[in-house]
Amino acid sequence: MYNPAPNVKTLIPIFDLQERDRRWKRLRERMQQAQLDCIIGFPNSGHWDQFQAGLRYITQIGGNTTEVAVVFPLDGETTAFVRGPNEVAWWGSQSEWIPDLQTTGRSWAQPVIQSLRAKGLANKRIGVIGLTGSVRSPEGLVPSGIVDALRAELPEAKLVSADDVVNRCRSAKSPAEVEFQRNACHVAERAAQTMIEMARPGVPEREVFGAMLRTIVVEGGEIMAMLHWGSGPLPPWPHRLVTNRVLEAGDVINNEIESKWSGYVAQVVQPMVLGQPEQWMQDCFDTSRRIFDELRAAIRPGAAVASVVELYQQRVKEAGYVAGAALMHGRGLGEDPPLVHGRGNVDPALRFEEGNVFILKPAVFPPQGDVVVSETGQVTELAVRTGDTVVVTASGAERLGRRPLEIATPASSWRV
Repeated sequence: MYNPAPNVKTLIPIFDLQERDRRWKRLRERMQQAQLDCIIGFPNSGHWDQFQAGLRYITQIGGNTTEVAVVFPLDGETTAFVRGPNEVAWWGSQSEWIPDLQTTGRSWAQPVIQSLRAKGLANKRIGVIGLTGSVRSPEGLVPSGIVDALRAELPEAKLVSADDVVNRCRSAKSPAEVEFQRNACHVAERAAQTMIEMARPGVPEREVFGAMLRTIVVEGGEIMAMLHWGSGPLPPWPHRLVTNRVLEAGDVINNEIESKWSGYVAQVVQPMVLGQPEQWMQDCFDTSRRIFDELRAAIRPGAAVASVVELYQQRVKEAGYVAGAALMHGRGLGEDPPLVHGRGNVDPALRFEEGNVFILKPAVFPPQGDVVVSETGQVTELAVRTGDTVVVTASGAERLGRRPLEIATPASSWRV
């Protein structure tokens, strides 16, 4: 359970000023290379708050759809905006990162425009976070009304995307950031443990799902957390909704369980069978586990990402299976780049960096395909896989999780 030390004034996990100065220095170096005079960002709490990852990286403000905007100049004081004086007071008591914290009400464009004018930046080259989008939203994240207001009231400014600058900084994590993700992974594994303890024939799916969410909160995790879930007689496609289904003997539970530690995301994939796995499921999982271990050893700083994808594709083919699309998703405050597909071609210039954090989940599908829809509408994902969050180190990709990598059953007794 998360218990803050009694002599610490903050009520949530918070980074110190040394971490702030490290990332702000890194950001400003990349801003100079991109010839940006300022970076600005606006709230978008979509995709479990992950669409605000760039703003939270700069300000440390966010969580449970907390809205924030920022003006981050190349030189001079950073200004952040939240809705009202209560939020100014609360965030001011929790973090020293942003001394200039102001209110907006619910209008975001005008306060940022006024701040740019006051800082002498109204005719400069300004990078906008989310102007061209993210890994999951390539069309952009900023509401059109805000973009229209910026262009109308700052006609002399040059508005460009800041996404590449911010995303590249976020991609390689500091030791402090990795520790937050290690904590998040522990919380996610505790939620998986709750599932194993509660999931039994006759138990409503909602009870298990709700207990997992409770565990995430009690153990120090942040809401909202992504929990993909599916249960059924064959490996179901994991979806985002909780159904009224009651678990049955022989059910397979397929999932992606995420937790956030002060915004930093970790994910585990923990399949479970309410009985004994059929042999084809066990073979599928064992193959995924072997490939997982081999890929971890190959993922090192400077190694070509394409070479690891090719190794994955080769090992899957040798085992008589078909590769899946979702191989490695960058993890941090959001879905940090790169997003690596297991089926397609990868930029040969892309290299792993020390401090990259991924969810690594090598899928192995039978030759007939990955998803089957029955006449009754049951969507079956024809695989069970290993999945854990890993960090790139000099000696390979280190697991942040601690649980045994196995298909869980009601007889499983491991604890984390």
